[in-house]
Amino acid sequence: MRLVTILRGCTMSLGAAVLLAASHASAADPSPGISDEAIKIGVTGPLTGPVAVVGGVAEGIRARIEQANAEGGVKMGDGKTRKIELVVEDDGLDPQRTLANVRKMVEKEKVFALVGTAATPNNLAIGRYITQKKVPNVFMYSGVVSLNAPEWEVGFVPSFSTEADAFAKYLENNKPDAKVAFLYLNTETGQTFMKAFDRAIEGSKITILERQPVTSQDPTVETQLSTLKASGADTLIIIAAPRQGGEAIRFQSESGWKPLTLVTNLSSAYPVLQSVGLENAKGIVTSDFLKPIISDQKSGDEGVDRYLDAIKAAKVNFVFANTIGQTGYAIGDTLIQSLEKLKEPTREELMKVVHNMDGWKNPLFFDGINITTKEGSDIYPVEALQLYQFDGQRYIPVGGVLDFEGTTHE
Repeated sequence: MRLVTILRGCTMSLGAAVLLAASHASAADPSPGISDEAIKIGVTGPLTGPVAVVGGVAEGIRARIEQANAEGGVKMGDGKTRKIELVVEDDGLDPQRTLANVRKMVEKEKVFALVGTAATPNNLAIGRYITQKKVPNVFMYSGVVSLNAPEWEVGFVPSFSTEADAFAKYLENNKPDAKVAFLYLNTETGQTFMKAFDRAIEGSKITILERQPVTSQDPTVETQLSTLKASGADTLIIIAAPRQGGEAIRFQSESGWKPLTLVTNLSSAYPVLQSVGLENAKGIVTSDFLKPIISDQKSGDEGVDRYLDAIKAAKVNFVFANTIGQTGYAIGDTLIQSLEKLKEPTREELMKVVHNMDGWKNPLFFDGINITTKEGSDIYPVEALQLYQFDGQRYIPVGGVLDFEGTTHE
């Protein structure tokens, strides 16, 4: 039998050599940022500045990852247990700083993937770069629907078009002749929402009387709000960043207007309501995919109790009821589930996993809301929402889950 030398001082049969070569050929080389002991993940978000409340996403992710590491790490699909090394950078929600942070994390820190990148403009700013570098940008905190790096991105929160569909359905059921005024972000965010809303109300008696644009940097939006009030609208829909959204919530209450007010998830988080006065927010309607967490005491709900334990241990800078921080924790949990299914230590394998999620559960999701994607046909992980109304102290569920699975418009 012919013998083949594989290593100096070591010989084996040709058949054995072929089998060994085949096994090496089938085992993918690890991507940057992962070893047998650890995997490095990057997060960029606004930790400081006027929209620092959105930095709760990064804090929530950190809490879940520290929890996993404290429990020994993540046993991944290749059989190895790894700790997660988290690299967090502050971008102040400036897209150019986001791009600079991502370059640093990819080229200097050698992260394996990005997670929880906040805001539509910021994700659009890094799309070309991550495509060139083939770096996953997973579970973005953005309702963007026109991804510009589809092979290397996947969202997390419901798209703005899904939220628009939910608001339209609520009005059809509860105020079918609503006269609507919009305060909207003059970005792809606002345009996407309004386009979907216009489509959803076709054939109904709902009318739109006025639309006023804002930017996230506007020091005040009083002029726009006065114009909306003067329109005669009896329904206000707010699609704005937390600061401008909060001002609108206060205005609709204190100005004597008091329309039915629907607020997108962008600015309905509990800290925003606290900042403008809880009484001013009484009656507003919003949507979410998360369970309402109304106490920092153990509830008997295992997922919620683990969340409370994690944010306490991590000493996060947000209150337990902050839905932005809760979303960050939920993102961290779904990242961990993805790593548990990673059979090869490669970026390509991660994207294969996150583009084929089939009814995944999440410990903080409202019952009946799951995570589903299908490579090539469904890029929206969460397409169901629960509507809530604020009673002056907490959010109360309104009706049942609205499921739009597979129907999200681009």
